[in-house]
Amino acid sequence: MRPRRTTSPLHRVWLSRTLCVFVACLVLYGVTAGVSLGRHSLAPHFIYLAESLLRGRLDLIHVPAPPYDLTGFEGRWYVSFPPLPALLMLPAVAIRGLDVSDIAFSVVLGALGVSLFYAVLVRQEAGGWGGCSQPSARVWLCVLLGLGTPLWYCAALGSVWYTAHVAAVVCLCLYAREVMGRNRPALAGFWLGMGFLARAPVLLAFPLSVVPGLRSARGRRETVRFLLSFALGVAPALLGQMAYNWARFDHPLEFGYRWMNSPGMLLERQATWGQFSLHFLPENLYTLLIRPPLVSFHPIRVEPDPWGMGLLFTCPALLLALPWEGVARSLRRFSARAREYHGGEKYTMKSCPPEVHAAPPELSCTGKSERGCSRSQTAEARALRLGLLLSIALVMLPSLLYFNTGSYQFGYRFALDWIPLGALWIALKAGSRLPWWGRVLVVAGVLTHLWGVLWMYPNFNGQPWYAQYAHLLQPLVGMIGR
Repeated sequence: MRPRRTTSPLHRVWLSRTLCVFVACLVLYGVTAGVSLGRHSLAPHFIYLAESLLRGRLDLIHVPAPPYDLTGFEGRWYVSFPPLPALLMLPAVAIRGLDVSDIAFSVVLGALGVSLFYAVLVRQEAGGWGGCSQPSARVWLCVLLGLGTPLWYCAALGSVWYTAHVAAVVCLCLYAREVMGRNRPALAGFWLGMGFLARAPVLLAFPLSVVPGLRSARGRRETVRFLLSFALGVAPALLGQMAYNWARFDHPLEFGYRWMNSPGMLLERQATWGQFSLHFLPENLYTLLIRPPLVSFHPIRVEPDPWGMGLLFTCPALLLALPWEGVARSLRRFSARAREYHGGEKYTMKSCPPEVHAAPPELSCTGKSERGCSRSQTAEARALRLGLLLSIALVMLPSLLYFNTGSYQFGYRFALDWIPLGALWIALKAGSRLPWWGRVLVVAGVLTHLWGVLWMYPNFNGQPWYAQYAHLLQPLVGMIGR
């Protein structure tokens, strides 16, 4: 489905609002990072990898201390994680060397990701898929993604683990924006491949483009052409990563995680059950959904669990993705039947009010009912929704089988691999605006992650977040006191 053409004034409005979202997030993430913007993070591995790549080497020339989560192989140290953040840092490292701050890089990348998400929401509605037609609803969803998820502290703290998540969010948004527009398979596949080079599970979001693309194809020839073009778009990233693995570890599918310099407990779990196993499914589901914070009673204290906390506690706005309208219809039917039963009349479809048993209108191109849209447009909208749900489920699967719940984190950082897609699903369900209780849940998630930022900052920077600003304001307070 091709998007409606946008006039120049509307395009300028879209650009200005997207720019405003970028600037706002840049300021918020920058203030959160504070004085650490000018230095390295706790694990600046991608900077050192970029330096090595510029000198034609795959192993690290200089090894950061301590070499935590680096892979030692045949007397050399490697970064096992996919290399996209290091590739993006190449120009800056070529100019400034190891003086580049990966925290500043992550802050800019995080702000770009949220602004791109706003652009996806605009494209979603303009492309005829439904979604948020009101700018205020789009802003609320941007607040959800930018401040109500682990993206906030990932962007502000940097490090090899968190910067990879931030880069993956940017690629997912670029991928989704192409799908909501013309869905050119080669370009959609390219952005998906770039996401794979940041976080490997992102590759499993292919149904978002493939399902509506196959639905729109006319005949076998167009179907084959779409799949081949999509595969060609993804191929450079896949083949590049395989060559990268082979050159380092003598096998195209070997990332080097089994030799990683990690805590002994994690290495033991991996050696016993493997990197992915059904054995880890119950623990990961528990962490994903309902794992609570740590509570002590002597003295009474509540602290975040560094091994993760459930999204029910940390990101309650994701409850908006559930089919509450179906629950409401069921309750209305039950209430109508109860009234008929107590009234002594036999319940029939004729006796029931029309609004009780009427099926909800299918949302399609511009949020109108199915009567106002063509059949093909409605079918394409259903294909997009199916592709979106399949993508979320598939991307979520590897983390649920993984030997590690996410290690040191607030909430469940692996959810960032699919949360931008989950927010798009919320936009499709919410329509023109979020309900009042949805906005309350967004605010609750923001306050919860503010707690997380204040809790994590000292562990990464050696001092409470507010201490840096108290130090900066101390001379000013002294001058006023005089």
